[in-house]
Amino acid sequence: MTSAVASERWAQVVGQDRAVAQLQRAAERPVHAYLLVGPRGSGIEEAARCFAAAVVAPDGDDRSWDLVLRGVHPDVVEVDPPATQIRVEDAQTIVDEVSRSPIEGERKVILLFDAERLRLNEAAANKLLKTLEEPPPRAMIVLVTSGADQLLPTIRSRCQRVDFAFLSADNVATALRADGVAPERAQLLARLAGGRLDRARALDGRLGPVRDAFVATASAIDGSGGAVARQTAMVLDALQEALTELESSQIAEAEQLAAELEAAGYPERTRRAQLRRLEERHKRAHRRARTDALLEGITALETVYRDAMAGPGAERLNLDREVLALSARSAAGALDACREARQAIAEFNPNETLLLERLLLHLPPAGEGADVLRGVRPGAGTLAAAPE
Repeated sequence: MTSAVASERWAQVVGQDRAVAQLQRAAERPVHAYLLVGPRGSGIEEAARCFAAAVVAPDGDDRSWDLVLRGVHPDVVEVDPPATQIRVEDAQTIVDEVSRSPIEGERKVILLFDAERLRLNEAAANKLLKTLEEPPPRAMIVLVTSGADQLLPTIRSRCQRVDFAFLSADNVATALRADGVAPERAQLLARLAGGRLDRARALDGRLGPVRDAFVATASAIDGSGGAVARQTAMVLDALQEALTELESSQIAEAEQLAAELEAAGYPERTRRAQLRRLEERHKRAHRRARTDALLEGITALETVYRDAMAGPGAERLNLDREVLALSARSAAGALDACREARQAIAEFNPNETLLLERLLLHLPPAGEGADVLRGVRPGAGTLAAAPE
């Protein structure tokens, strides 16, 4: 039986008909472990949750599907640690959860995202391997990865593999239009997203002002320290705004879950466990959000300078802006500065303000060699101000 909610959510996994069909068939007679392989943002994460919902709620119960897709179903545990590697403690969490009986249904599902991080911790990989070799009959483990070759061969061999394709810009634009995004805006977001539907939707939401703030710096830098200070402050404000929006949504989600658990009559112990799990997920999301927003801004700057290197006659990524008139050498230098900033974030966890000031100090003055941006088409110019 397939409910309206189930059909609607499967349909939102765009451009992946073959993978979706495989998972829908697999949900009818699931085995103990699956390996979902595909690029981030390709719909693989949403498909993993749909698959889990179909397994724990084979009758298509709308409430169960809704809980799974929100990440708060008691029988679907998401493991997505913020660290660059999956620790032994994270692997132990999987082992412990697998051994516990389901609360609501006949099966329990464990979703491990970015499973390629196991490669950095052999002890954690071996602990998980033992569970994959002898899993409890009512449990299912789903590993989600963008790099299957980075997993141990012994882990890959114990999982049923399902592959996801890279999304084209047309796929992403089509999905955005289905969300109600205007066609011109959908085309812009699809170009900027680089095949990642999740990124396109984030740019359509809270990351839109972040992109706008970073892109604006490219045309505002004039080689002076005052311009750097002003633009750094503007960018920091945009980053904080994005974080504040996330915090507000998390508070609302926690309140909603608490009310739902109480209304459903769950035992106190189960309610506490579910709320604690949600709190831990929120903490992980909060820690990542600032870094992700900062990286998104740097990516936005990189697209501006790539457009400048390609020249005014080439196909642009930033369809809402004219190409900066810079020499190829200046644009290349700006891209080097962006690369160094990105590398510093990955390696050193630097002070955010100092990182931004250093980055902007190494950007070329916008009028170097020619006029600055000559204008923006009417009705465009920012993601934040785009039409509804």
